[in-house]
Amino acid sequence: MINLNEGLSFQQYLEKNTPEQREAMLKAYDNTQLSEEGKKYIQSIDKPLNMVVYSEGFCPDCVVTLPFVRRMEELNPNIKMFIFGREGNKETLEEMVGTARIPTVLCFTENMEPKGAYIEVPEDIKEMMMGLSPDKQKEIVMEYRAGKFNSSIEKNLIKILK
Repeated sequence: MINLNEGLSFQQYLEKNTPEQREAMLKAYDNTQLSEEGKKYIQSIDKPLNMVVYSEGFCPDCVVTLPFVRRMEELNPNIKMFIFGREGNKETLEEMVGTARIPTVLCFTENMEPKGAYIEVPEDIKEMMMGLSPDKQKEIVMEYRAGKFNSSIEKNLIKILK
């Protein structure tokens, strides 16, 4: 069972990272905006949701994803984010979702009933890369990290809230 009291807030998470990691995350946060459609859905959530995020400051995929969860939390007081490191939680992650990849974002009801999981990158990006050459996959990953697929991140995160 996850002890939410041990999770970090976004601010606490920033403070535990290196200055370079903190700067990268804040830059990504500043550049992350939710779509109008996404904002409307987030604002319509009328029951508490717990977003449990497994992340590490060195992970570029975490830098891309966490600002979206933070924006959702800021938009609706019913959404609470609790951040945990992957280190020290690998076994828990493997038990819960079958892998210890980061970021992993898990959505739970107020009573900690699971609603959905987002693991590492959006599903449509994983599907897009299937069967491609390693060079082409690397190109897509670089575009993903540069923000080209932000709408996909938003869509996949919203999907786990429903």
